[in-house]
Amino acid sequence: MFYKYRSDSEYTEMIFTTGKVHLSTADALNDPFECSLQEIGKEWIDDKIVEMKSAGVAGFALAAHRAIESKSPFFGLSPNKTKKILEKLSKKKDLDSSYEFYKKTMISINGYPPSNCDNFFSNIDKQLNKVGIFSMSTCSLIQLLWAHYTVDHKGICIGLSATKGSKLDNSEHCLPVSYSDSIPEMSPKGFQSEMAFSIAESGNMFASSYQLSFADDTFRAAISSKPTCWSYEKEWRYIEPIGGEFPWPGRLSEIVFGLKCPEKRRQHYIDLAERNVPNEVLLYEIKVKPGSNEIERVPYKQSKTIPLMPLETEHFNNNGNKVKRLSIEQFSHEVMGLIKKGDIEEALYQLNNNLKDSPDAPHLLNLKGVAFGFSGQHEEALIMFQKLDVLFPNNPENLYQQSCALSALNRNLEAIQLLRRANELEHNDSSIPFNLGLEIIKTGGDIAEAKLFLNTARLMGHPKARQVINELVPS
Repeated sequence: MFYKYRSDSEYTEMIFTTGKVHLSTADALNDPFECSLQEIGKEWIDDKIVEMKSAGVAGFALAAHRAIESKSPFFGLSPNKTKKILEKLSKKKDLDSSYEFYKKTMISINGYPPSNCDNFFSNIDKQLNKVGIFSMSTCSLIQLLWAHYTVDHKGICIGLSATKGSKLDNSEHCLPVSYSDSIPEMSPKGFQSEMAFSIAESGNMFASSYQLSFADDTFRAAISSKPTCWSYEKEWRYIEPIGGEFPWPGRLSEIVFGLKCPEKRRQHYIDLAERNVPNEVLLYEIKVKPGSNEIERVPYKQSKTIPLMPLETEHFNNNGNKVKRLSIEQFSHEVMGLIKKGDIEEALYQLNNNLKDSPDAPHLLNLKGVAFGFSGQHEEALIMFQKLDVLFPNNPENLYQQSCALSALNRNLEAIQLLRRANELEHNDSSIPFNLGLEIIKTGGDIAEAKLFLNTARLMGHPKARQVINELVPS
């Protein structure tokens, strides 16, 4: 079992609601020596560059010979023109001139240069710093981790199991941290590199870049080494070539509540797990061992979750395609991702498909309105949010969304009315008083009243409220 210590925050909630974890890159980790390598010897680098250039030229010549033999085009060139290129290449007297000819030829016939061998080693640090890392521990009873990462024991610890076939069960993606006060050195065998290929418009493949292989021993040592002062963490790492969001790397199997995690928040995480995790999740809490300053883990009063999702999350749809069944929160996250990327057509396709089965589902109607709004279709967005208002009246979030659509349509006075209604209801959205203040200013209303709403937004944590207040002319 691998454990992720987390503070009680919206980002921790998103592990459940998105079905994903966030992999940080080296510069976001807490050790300045992360992903470091000792300096590589110049002689070895020079030899390796010669090897890589030779491979590039040889591969180019081999592909050209095969095109001539098969009487097929070579990057759009006829066999006769290809022969002339090979003749010119054969007259080059050394590797450097051969490589320069190869490079210029690729640019002239393809529009792109081949991979730059000379930059390979200068890019190693960049590649190391792009790697995505998700740090875990093999123990859920480390007091320093509870103190550091859960904000004084108020958070939770999420247990992920290495189920068969999962990323945590794959030694290429899950590796233990080695603790040493020496920076990793290059392996005596050198680096294991790999070549990335691209396809030209002509349909021919060409080598577009060299990079370190993800399986290279030195590369893996650099991304899994820390000074010995961190050894108490008992760390393992789930890694990917780049940082960002990735699906759970293993089964989400346990939740351990911190010593000071409030009862209300415990129930909140249980509810999140029951809505979003298809399997039973075992529940534990941290207690102080009687008569000691040590902690222990004991079963929680509710020993496990009761999943509301089906255990089998993949099924075949009516078209015979294999699809994954998502919770409401997970589906909403995926669709919002499409909307933010500007893929409105795909977002609306997914929403309309689901609305056929659930025409009054509030999350679907809301997302459809948001999709219309993002694409500038504000009349259509307003219709969606008004339909929601009829089905689920007096919802502050929906009133806010309607006001945004009205404002975009220059119906500002109507937007103000809805924002006033929303602000009178119980809510924790700082954008409601913020937008209300802005709309009052836009329409030439009472600046003093606008300031009151903007100040409320500031106290609620709105990131732009203070700046707007400071920019207002004193009344």
